[in-house]
Amino acid sequence: MVGAEKYKIDLDFCPMPILLVASSGEIVQTNRRMEDLFGYDENELIGRSVEILVPEEIRAVHPKLRTAFFEFPTPRQMGTGRDLHGVRKDGKMIPIEIGLDPIEFDGERMVMVSILDIRERKNNEAMMRRAMDAAASAMIQVDENGRIELVNEQAVRLFGYDRDELLEMGIEDLIPERFRIPHKVYRTSYQQTRVPREMRTSESLIGLRKDGTEFPAEVGLTPILEKGGNSTMATIIDVTDRREHERQIHESNEQLRLLNDELTEFAYSASHDLKAPLTSIAGLLAYCATDLKKGELEEVGQNVDRARVLIDRLAGRIEDMLSLARADTLSNKHVAVDVARTVDDVWIMLKDDRIQFSTSFEHEEPFCCVQTRFFVVLQNLVSNAIKYCDPDKEEKLIRVNTWSDDGQFYLTVSDNGIGIPPEYQHKLFRMFQRVSNNNEPGSGLGLALVRKHVTALKGQVALESNDSWTEFKVVLPQMDCSQLEVVAEELV
Repeated sequence: MVGAEKYKIDLDFCPMPILLVASSGEIVQTNRRMEDLFGYDENELIGRSVEILVPEEIRAVHPKLRTAFFEFPTPRQMGTGRDLHGVRKDGKMIPIEIGLDPIEFDGERMVMVSILDIRERKNNEAMMRRAMDAAASAMIQVDENGRIELVNEQAVRLFGYDRDELLEMGIEDLIPERFRIPHKVYRTSYQQTRVPREMRTSESLIGLRKDGTEFPAEVGLTPILEKGGNSTMATIIDVTDRREHERQIHESNEQLRLLNDELTEFAYSASHDLKAPLTSIAGLLAYCATDLKKGELEEVGQNVDRARVLIDRLAGRIEDMLSLARADTLSNKHVAVDVARTVDDVWIMLKDDRIQFSTSFEHEEPFCCVQTRFFVVLQNLVSNAIKYCDPDKEEKLIRVNTWSDDGQFYLTVSDNGIGIPPEYQHKLFRMFQRVSNNNEPGSGLGLALVRKHVTALKGQVALESNDSWTEFKVVLPQMDCSQLEVVAEELV
């Protein structure tokens, strides 16, 4: 007992709670700090089982753990392993860390248990976690090996994992596989410098959610120096909406640029195209005035007829210009379009008895589109084919075909007319362009209207032409409109 009293004095000099436990689990000695921490009187713990200090849910298995330790006694330092809890005399649980040092005393194996009260640390961690959870951005703390140590609620929401799942993962698990190897290199390189890095975006900064979806990310890095290693706090923002907004701005700017170019071309061409007939009309009216004074009424009548023809053509050109201007203001409401009915309506309106008109409809039904835009495209392509038919050919043909492939709707309008020379094909869709020398009236705006409406429908239009055959091909996205009713607009 004298030896034990001496050991008791040594324990009381220790600045942290200490207890000496025999291999049987009996508490042999404690110090004052241990008794104060767990709320016991002096020497009250001596002779009792150490399991009295263990939470009730693991009390039954703790003797097996203790036996295993004494079979292979190995020192364990503070801070290793998971956090533990101890039970005070009043039943309250307190978070602790323990260190284990196996010793022999009076020929018996024992273990010296050092205990650290980590309540203040846990309170600080809880406060830090609340502060992180209140942050608007996802925050993930990663150790120097890339293992996730700490996450906030926004990170849980952003990546779709539970908090416990994230804490068992590495940071590379949150990026697509194709970027993981280079990311490890970047992370290792960062450990050499460890300087704060402001938020920035890059095509390679892509996040991977639990459901497999990817998103562009902006990431900021803040180094954290901690005991036992160097950690880094990563602040992550999903910039999907920003990228989409930037894309829309870029698209709008591009549309404005094209519109500005188009308006410049429109103003120049319109002034030139309208000035000539107005000048001719003015000249004819001057002749009429002179002929009236001379009493030459037959000549007056002929010039008035010529002026009327020019006025009709001028009115048609102005109407075409207005149609082109209105093309940007049409509604883009998609409906299920009856393609066969629309083609029939166009042909009824434009029918030419000289021409053999045929169709083939093999597209998937229903076809969803903006009815008015589709009608204008079809009308202008068929009208163009009629206008430039070859008068020298005995058989004059126009054919309309449709089909679907890989989520796209295809429309072709083909004819065996006079064709379009290769040197003119590149500028055919510009305003006021006419590449034929025939005398058919026209403003040169029909194909410009086709391109404008097809572009508004997010489609493409192309041309193939030779001496014997001309084909315009329109490709439009095949949208799902199975829930829409077929709307037959009366456009004729």
